[in-house]
Amino acid sequence: MFLRNSENKILKLGINVVVNKGKKNFSREIHDRAPPNGVNVQRIQSVDFVRMALENVKIEKLDDWEKLKQSILNHELNRMPNLVNHYNVDARIMGTISILQRLDLSRSYLKYLESQNIRPNLATLGKYLKFLYESIKQKASKSEETEILSICDNLRKTYPVLDSISLESIVLALSVTSRWKECIDIMTEIKKTTRISTPVYTAVASAAFLNKENELAWEIINDALSENKLPQSGAYISFLKRVKLLRKQENIHKQLETMFKFLGDSAVNCQEEVVDHLIGNFHIGSKTKVTFSGKCQACGSSLDRLELTDEEFVNLKTAFFNNVLIGKDIFVKTNPDEMKKFQEFAAKMTKYDVVLDGLNIAYSTGLNKGSQVFSNILCSVISHFANQNKSILMLGRVHMTNWPRNNWNYIKENADIFLTQNISEDDPYLLYCALNSGKDTIIVTRDLMRSHTFLLKERKYKIMFKKWLDQRQWFLLTCNNQRTPIFRKPPHFTQVAQKNGEFWHVPYDPKDEGKNNKYHRTWCCVNMAGS
Repeated sequence: MFLRNSENKILKLGINVVVNKGKKNFSREIHDRAPPNGVNVQRIQSVDFVRMALENVKIEKLDDWEKLKQSILNHELNRMPNLVNHYNVDARIMGTISILQRLDLSRSYLKYLESQNIRPNLATLGKYLKFLYESIKQKASKSEETEILSICDNLRKTYPVLDSISLESIVLALSVTSRWKECIDIMTEIKKTTRISTPVYTAVASAAFLNKENELAWEIINDALSENKLPQSGAYISFLKRVKLLRKQENIHKQLETMFKFLGDSAVNCQEEVVDHLIGNFHIGSKTKVTFSGKCQACGSSLDRLELTDEEFVNLKTAFFNNVLIGKDIFVKTNPDEMKKFQEFAAKMTKYDVVLDGLNIAYSTGLNKGSQVFSNILCSVISHFANQNKSILMLGRVHMTNWPRNNWNYIKENADIFLTQNISEDDPYLLYCALNSGKDTIIVTRDLMRSHTFLLKERKYKIMFKKWLDQRQWFLLTCNNQRTPIFRKPPHFTQVAQKNGEFWHVPYDPKDEGKNNKYHRTWCCVNMAGS
């Protein structure tokens, strides 16, 4: 509440810049009062007073910019060192103008800089190029293209070597021009020093779709996914806009199936605005829910549980061992002797029905409950599976041997155990043991394992890993008063785009809802035969 109240008080201070149309002289009013009681000066300084100064500004002549600029530089809120200074003020003003979506002001400000013989710096021109891209998005007009190409060519000529941020600004702007293909070479240039951003991948993929280069566009999106970047909805909407121009229904369906299959093979959800575009422009499909058992509430079809083939599973296990288990991050946290010990254990281990993340389960109700509570919870989980005659492997830490003797003895009697040192990284061991036990092994942990997914280098293995883990991972929610564990189990279907008979079911992420932590319920159901 303090932040909100502080900001309200600050806004009441007001930074109003007014140019009276009937007066020759530029007049401005910036209130120089002391901060109200209870308002932290550091908090005031963090408020974007540049935006407040520009929000309702009216510029009638270029000289007005000079006075506004000086008012910003000299204002009392500009106390923090280097907050706004002579070196960054132009970029700050241009960036704020773009946030306010005032293309007229951005062009006016560039003319002002030119009139003062001030060469805009890279940051200022970069923000302007990004603003032009955001204003155009699809295809630049002739005048817009001339402006963009002139700025980009001058930048490349003036600065033979540019930083990645400036290069990305050039890519965004070029993507809406007839010279959009130059973006591919610039992206290669960016990759030499850093990773390409999601907006850049989206812009260039969109340009490729709009210019009928579908194969190239899908390659760009695949490249983005391999870098753990999820292209924004604009890329898919650009694809749909091109598909809409096709005349034959069969060609439209073929292209739509291409997108659906890509989403399914890549295990990617689309955004709700893509589904809205699909339904609104093609009059095809409807939003629906899918039950935990996998039944679509629109068509009644049952979604499939897509299993990995035996070959895929073996390849995944090998990739996990090479890229995650013996990756350099493990050696930082695990001594070689322990790694050797685990490799010997894994080579001799039997197949288990259940693999437990011992400490993760024990700590499920909090970290300060004490060893008696921790061991009780773990014993309850082991008892649940032991009563079903399941073979159990529990991975834990050496310090667990100091838990209450009766509970520790029960754990040892009902589960095989592998313990790592207290400073070790045990999650990779847990996952490998589960993989090594076979496709049907249940893994019980509350950890989402995102970091380990990232370490699998190739996208295909990341997809395999996600499909496997989504269907095998149980989350311990709580233990009731009777010490009976309550789990969140995987749904009975694979949560990726898939075709069931004549129906395609495509998961989408809603605009206004957070991620459902149980299973994915929001889907688009498309009847390809009846559309």
